Amino acid sequence: MAQCRGVAGDALREAGAIDALLRILWRFLVPIQTKSDDGNSSHTLLPIIDPISSYTQTPIFANECNKHHHLCNHRSSFKTIAINALHNASLGLAVASLGSLRDLACGSAANRVVILDWIPPYTIKVTNGCNESGYSLVANGIDVISSYVLRYHNLQWEEILSFKERNDTIQQSKGDAAIVPLCTERGRKELRLLTNALGVVRNASHSTPDNCQAFYEYGMSDLLVWRLSPDVYESLNRSDNEQTSKAKERCSDRNNDESSITISALPDATRQWREASYRAAGSLINLAEKCPAVASHLGSNRKLIYLLIETWGGANAIVIDSKRSNSSKGVPLLHLGLAAILHAANDGALGGGLDEVMKQVLEKEKIRKRVAQRKEEERKLRLGNNY
Repeated sequence: MAQCRGVAGDALREAGAIDALLRILWRFLVPIQTKSDDGNSSHTLLPIIDPISSYTQTPIFANECNKHHHLCNHRSSFKTIAINALHNASLGLAVASLGSLRDLACGSAANRVVILDWIPPYTIKVTNGCNESGYSLVANGIDVISSYVLRYHNLQWEEILSFKERNDTIQQSKGDAAIVPLCTERGRKELRLLTNALGVVRNASHSTPDNCQAFYEYGMSDLLVWRLSPDVYESLNRSDNEQTSKAKERCSDRNNDESSITISALPDATRQWREASYRAAGSLINLAEKCPAVASHLGSNRKLIYLLIETWGGANAIVIDSKRSNSSKGVPLLHLGLAAILHAANDGALGGGLDEVMKQVLEKEKIRKRVAQRKEEERKLRLGNNY
């Protein structure tokens, strides 16, 4: 990552690194069309999400396998071996490409701008269940990155980890069977691919309004919300009246019991998708900072606000602490994106208004600003006395 910042990052961009990486990722999204006796058939270099037995074999691929049958003792399984090798290599290249883009987008505003400005050789369509039209166009670099998050939409974390290859045997990970999901080699690579894609979204959306708007128009906020909590995603899409009435009830219950503690909605350290979850939550906060529509949307759901507060400040941030209510200690500097979400909620987006935990977060930030202002005034006074 250090080699992707400053002068080194500029040199990589000028040498065409971002263009090359996005072109690799774009090509993985484009079906390779071939002509067969019964019409057109296609396959993708990345393994598809459907059961692997449903792969369409092209004549070209079949012929290549037949040429090398003599290299394999078990002729009937050679195609399976070749397909698995191709898919593993493709997944590895996609993972590395996304990881490189993630690092290039970190700490370089110029690199983030180039990602949006990148134009593919031609525009393609990908199915998108979060879009009213049912599909999204891949017309720039933001669309390419978003497509890799979209790849896993409507799939639970455990389902991703349990993706099988041909003739693959799922092995149980060590630990509590009720907690640790079934894992496969392909599943771990798929999870790493999603994790890196979420890292690119988080970094590319940092303080870059145009990128945030592009992600929003693609439907990224809905994809991320569903990834964090399908239940919250469903509630965000209910009618406003239904949300408001239920929110008022929850707000009333919480304000009547200040000692109540919200159970963490984020995965603990035993979950292999913990890193991906935090990147998804961080992406939402970054998007909200520069896109008011995202802030208003996220600020309409109480459970989601709690999740984002916990992402920012840890478990202590979602507990009412009357003993330290007049202190800003224990929580980090309030992220501008989270502040935008809370202010949107306070301005009417959230039915029932802010509860005590949310008010506490904003109040602690006010205290922090007053303390910082006083220290700055004292510093200037000391400097003035020295002259």
